[in-house]
Amino acid sequence: MQQVAGKHSSDPGERSAAPSRGKGPRAPLTQAEKIARALAQAAYDTRSVRLVPHDLTDMSHLVATRSGLFAVNEERHVLIGHGSFYGLSLRGDSVFAFEACDLAGLPTRRGRIVALERTGNRIAAARIVVDGLDNGCHQIDFIDGRLAILDSQRQRVLLLTPGEAAPEPVYPLGVLAERAWSKGYVHINSVVQIGDHILLLLHNGAAYTGRPSEVAAFDLCWREIGRWQLPGDGCHNLVVLEDGRVLSCGSVAGEIIDRDGALAKLSDRMTRGLSVDARTIAVGASKFSARRGRETTAGAVMFLDRGYQVGSTIELPGAPTEIRRLDGCDLGLSSFRNTLPPLFRIPV
Repeated sequence: MQQVAGKHSSDPGERSAAPSRGKGPRAPLTQAEKIARALAQAAYDTRSVRLVPHDLTDMSHLVATRSGLFAVNEERHVLIGHGSFYGLSLRGDSVFAFEACDLAGLPTRRGRIVALERTGNRIAAARIVVDGLDNGCHQIDFIDGRLAILDSQRQRVLLLTPGEAAPEPVYPLGVLAERAWSKGYVHINSVVQIGDHILLLLHNGAAYTGRPSEVAAFDLCWREIGRWQLPGDGCHNLVVLEDGRVLSCGSVAGEIIDRDGALAKLSDRMTRGLSVDARTIAVGASKFSARRGRETTAGAVMFLDRGYQVGSTIELPGAPTEIRRLDGCDLGLSSFRNTLPPLFRIPV
């Protein structure tokens, strides 16, 4: 039975999943990919997290990739965790990350949220917060006190209250009958809270639909209260600046954009992953690849000043899916952004 504000009583631990559409048949895995998949599945089955002990002194950002979790600064990177990662958020001394322990698009539900516990300049321990999630979950963040997990394939948000074992599913755009672009699938991939508003980024699959990406605004009960188009296709990430402007990655064009247009053309590669602080903008870039090749695609993090001028580029062995400041002072993190005046109005 569907409840008020798009909440639904279906079991959040359901095991079935609709097959992926529009991607074509999956090519056979290489031997290296088979080994990586087996190691990830073993980590999931044994509830272990494959940390790499590194000193994080002088590291400024965390970068999630399908080829590992990295810490970076403007000169170098270090690997801090093996696995395939997407969403990242921080609270206190804990780093929360979404890890897929099987391939996205498969109905095996080996996705999980792991918490990495920092002591000083090292990751000292890790724990499993929740598992049994879809392999294709995207961004995560703390929204109105709860960890929000974007279950992109099912077009819903999973809300996890600290101390509870299972998340509550919410359907801000209504229950998805079928994962098909022609039937209302929009591929939600990014979320941020700004004051009493929650923003979701709708990818919209321009290659299939011809529609540019959009931002949809909701109240804290997940009722939609506004929506506007972005001047870009296949967009990712939402950052609300100090003056209330909303930045995103115009991924297909390799840009950073706001509602009015492109702010910077950065790369011929796809832009995804965006972190902004008082001085620096960090943006991820990687070549476009079909789902089959995303586990092994390399990438980079570009460091810009607030005038959108590139200062340095750090190449990575994985394609960035998310970037967050290690100290949490990141305008893309809702908990930090909401320590500042909102200065945000829904565009009309």
